[in-house]
Amino acid sequence: MQNDCPTQRSGFALVEALIALVIIGVVFLGLEGSLTLVLRSLADSERQSTATRIAEAQRERVFSGGCMAGSGSDSVNAVTVDWTASSTGSLIRVSQALSYPQKTGLRVEHYDAVGPCR
Repeated sequence: MQNDCPTQRSGFALVEALIALVIIGVVFLGLEGSLTLVLRSLADSERQSTATRIAEAQRERVFSGGCMAGSGSDSVNAVTVDWTASSTGSLIRVSQALSYPQKTGLRVEHYDAVGPCR
């Protein structure tokens, strides 16, 4: 006796393919949310790096400029660094206030540095 009904299926049914597409769509939506979070974190890191570079450059300018008191401000890409320099004898003191926006709000950092007059 020969059996005309196939006992094994080959390929996917339409319902299985639709379920697979829904699962893939949900995964991509989850990845999109993670990507947004990563991009925001990268932007915050870039602003913090910019603030650090500006502050370092200001300190170097003040330290290499002799024992001259002064103040100033620099701003790049929504990052602002205000500085004040005061001299006492053979030392110069630099106070800096860095401010830049982050996803949690405006971040402000304060730095003080003392170095020899050159």
